[in-house]
Formats: sequence, structure tokens, C-alpha cells
Amino acid sequence: SQTPLSQHIDKPLRRHEWTARNRTWTRSQLDRERADFFDTRVTGRPEVWQVLKAALEVLWEADTTTAQSIIRAAEVTLPTGDLSNGAYDSLGNYYALPEWIVSDPTNVAEDRPDGKGDTHQRDDDDDLTAEEDTVEEQDEDEAIRRREEKGKGVADIRDMVKVRARLSENLPDVIVSIGPEESVRSLARKIAEESGLLSIKRVRVAYMGKILKENLSLKDQGWKKGHVVNALVFNR
Repeated sequence: SQTPLSQHIDKPLRRHEWTARNRTWTRSQLDRERADFFDTRVTGRPEVWQVLKAALEVLWEADTTTAQSIIRAAEVTLPTGDLSNGAYDSLGNYYALPEWIVSDPTNVAEDRPDGKGDTHQRDDDDDLTAEEDTVEEQDEDEAIRRREEKGKGVADIRDMVKVRARLSENLPDVIVSIGPEESVRSLARKIAEESGLLSIKRVRVAYMGKILKENLSLKDQGWKKGHVVNALVFNR
């Protein structure tokens, strides 16, 4: 039988450092082979692979804190804290990750001038560590509130859907109602409001291991009615 989660050793996430010895890695090779790796996983649960990929994408940008939040919110445990030594999901399944997936080698080679170059670029909308947009967010929140007040009679109450959000800080789940076309940014604000975090914390919404784009609706990003979303809580 598989070991229950409570019995797994779980160490804090730490960065993995290594030097390539048997082959030369360029930026474009790393990007291409990482994409291929996640496209070809056949063991384990797909949603856990998505969580690990989302965590690695921010870890590659040196944001260990956010990566740890994503892993913890999904109840994934790290026996050594180093993802190159693998991870366990809440059912006890083991996920092996080679070191070239976990981090760049210290000796990444330059791409040839005619090569593809760096294909690993993150959408500005997914930048979890930027704090300079806080004022802009607050202005956006205010605009959302004004639009909601103005259009209260327009949205049919029968069209509203209930969304259960699981918070990353050991807080109880919250359930909020949103319109079918309402943005994820608006949902995040409602979650923060409902959990009493609005003025002190920032919430980002994740689903199936992926951080959702704030300007799109849940439905536009594949969410199915009745599914739980993860609410990752950060300091403002």
C-alpha cells in the first residue's frame, strides 16, 4: 500500500545547482526538451504534472517562494526539498524529475546565431513577482466594483455560478458567486474579500496546476462547473 501523505518527509523547496558534463546544453535545447518531457508523461496524475510544470516555470525565474506556494497548495511533498530527487502527490505516487528539467546547468552554451534562441518567455500577465502593478490592480479592482454596481440588474441571478476556492494558507475554503463571463481578476478579488484578506494580501487563482490569466474568465480557461480552484495567497 502507498504511504499516506502525513507520513511523507516534506522539506522546504530549494534550488538545484549542477554542471553539465556529458553533453552541451543550449537555451533552445533546454526549452525544447523540457516541453517534450511534459508532453510525454504517461505515469502519475496529469494534474500533478501540471502543478510541477507551473511550479518549475516560476522556479526557473528564481521565484522559490511562489513555486513553494504552488507545490504546497496542491499537497505535493518533497522528500529532500530538491525537485531533482523527485516529489510525491497526496496519494503517494512518485514523480521523477531529471536535473535538466529542474534547473539550468551552470554552463549553458550560447545558441548559434541561426538557432531558435530563447523560446522560454513568460507572459507579462503571468509575472507573479511583479509588485509594481499593485496600484494598477487596486485601480482595476475599483473599476470592477463600479461596473458591478452599475450592472447589478443586468446579470441574471440564474446565470451566476458558485466557485469553491481552496486557499494556500491553511484557511478554510470559500465559496463565491460569479457571472459566466466575469474575469479571473474579479474572482480573485471576491475570494480575497470573502476570506478577509482583501486589504493585506494578493490572491492569484490557479486551476489544474496552471496560474490563470486575470483578464479572461474561468470558462475561457477550461474550468468546469463544480471543480475546485486553488487560491494562492501572497503579500501585497
